[in-house]
Amino acid sequence: MQHRTRAIWILVFLACGFTAISFNLIQIQLVQHDKFLRMAIENHTHSEEIAAKRGTLFDCDGSIMAQTRRVYDIYLDGQLMIAEHPEINLPKIARVLQVPEQPIINAFNPRKRDQLLAQNLDETTAAKVNALKKELKLNSVIVKLRDRRVYPNNELAAHVLGFVDDAGHGLAGMEKEMDKQLCGTPGERRVERDAKKHEIAAYQIHETPPVDGNNVTLTIKNAIQQVVEDQLDQIVQSYQPDAAYIIVMDPQTGDILAMGSRPTYDPNDSQTFAPERVKNRCITDAVEPGSVFKIITLAGALNEGLVNLDTQIFCENSHFYYGGKILRDDEEEGFGWLPVREVMAQSSNIGFAKMGISLGEDRLYKYATAFGIGRRTGLFTQQMESPGILQPVSKWSGISITRIPMGQEVAATPMQLVTAMSVIANGGRLVVPHLAKQVTDESGGVVKTYQPKFVRQVISADAARQVAIALHQVTIDGTARSIHIQDGNGDLSFGGKTGTAQKLVNGEYSHTQHVASFIGFAPAEDPAFVVLVTVDNPKTAPRKDYGALVSAPVFAAVAKQVAQILNIPPDLPASAPVAPILTSNSTH
Repeated sequence: MQHRTRAIWILVFLACGFTAISFNLIQIQLVQHDKFLRMAIENHTHSEEIAAKRGTLFDCDGSIMAQTRRVYDIYLDGQLMIAEHPEINLPKIARVLQVPEQPIINAFNPRKRDQLLAQNLDETTAAKVNALKKELKLNSVIVKLRDRRVYPNNELAAHVLGFVDDAGHGLAGMEKEMDKQLCGTPGERRVERDAKKHEIAAYQIHETPPVDGNNVTLTIKNAIQQVVEDQLDQIVQSYQPDAAYIIVMDPQTGDILAMGSRPTYDPNDSQTFAPERVKNRCITDAVEPGSVFKIITLAGALNEGLVNLDTQIFCENSHFYYGGKILRDDEEEGFGWLPVREVMAQSSNIGFAKMGISLGEDRLYKYATAFGIGRRTGLFTQQMESPGILQPVSKWSGISITRIPMGQEVAATPMQLVTAMSVIANGGRLVVPHLAKQVTDESGGVVKTYQPKFVRQVISADAARQVAIALHQVTIDGTARSIHIQDGNGDLSFGGKTGTAQKLVNGEYSHTQHVASFIGFAPAEDPAFVVLVTVDNPKTAPRKDYGALVSAPVFAAVAKQVAQILNIPPDLPASAPVAPILTSNSTH
């Protein structure tokens, strides 16, 4: 009986044990199958990211501006090389790399496991290194494949393009703005490893290929960009300014055809990435526009019907007392009565102060903001763009209504001023400037096309036309009468405005430091492009009217070449006396 009882308990124990084991097996194989499978895969497999190739940046004509190239870096494991006869093999490696032997021999460190021998090698050279490695059985030589972002034109359009970090993500310019489109989606490679973590090639699990990034076509036209870069270099050489900017824009679409500034940098060379060089001053530097702002004052007065181009304004013979302060014109003898068109042509501060007074503070503020002053243009959304400075009316002083109309007590970026002038050139509409034209995938299929965007109708088409006539008059007998856009076949008509603003130094207007500007459009009759030239503190300029003497000639040089590149023919006889092209009765 005792043996039977013992047998029964043994059977019960075994039954319970097998039941428990069966329960656990059911849990593992059915209920928790996915969990334990995942744990097994994680313990015995390794996941490697396969980098996606970053997309290419093109100019509007299809020229490559930035691309990713597959390059090779060569490393040396010093501890392994000790057993591989470095005195014999290091010279052989140097010969394949086509570099002097002695520097490699001298730099060899038997204790360092990761020594860089060469970088950015092409596939041909890397293949030769691999062949030598195989021939000599050199386990110490390591060939690593890497993606490198390359800018074929070096400094050309550096502030437009920007640059990427070591991981290939955009840090500035259009590289940052279009990063999501350019970077693509990485792939994944999962492999099985043995107990020593060595890959078992026969048991590779799966590989998800990467999706390469899209390509982006910019509005930039390389030929025009080169013209801008050349002129900026000449400005720096001639005047040693603190900074200089040039922008070329299509006022009808908002396409930025060229944009550059000095100082600049080479996106291929990180050693040139000093903060003062890298920042895009066309969108970050807000300076007082001076007389360039007068286009906004005139536009508001014309749009409100307060004046027309023939309205006479008494300019006080350069002595206008208002708000306890005296305002003078640049001409010492000043002006008496002038029609509005000549107030613009001669850039009379007093004439514009009186137009500002007629507008009143609220309306002047309204037109300044409508033209985009004090507001970001939207050119870049992923990086800092200055809104400029335009104080609310509540913070204006007793004389602000006479100073703001002539471009003091307000600050604007070069991009804001180009956008404001485009309102005059395109019939009164505020257009959003942009740099992206189209996005395509690696097979050339169109992913997205960027269309012109208009924010608002700022002034009527007729008012814009009247301002354009006044700006054309500036080139006839005004502050820009000495410059012409000439080639062998004739002259090209244009309209524009000079600006010479005193810089604020320690809270006071300097008599020795100025910002010289010229902004204009061509042709006068139907503008195809707007050009802004700004030179910040030209140190070697001969006279105080820097806008006319420094920036206006650069505008003419740029406009001439832009017209040739865009196949815009001259519309005036060569070397003929300049006569008005635009009249109040002309059709736009």
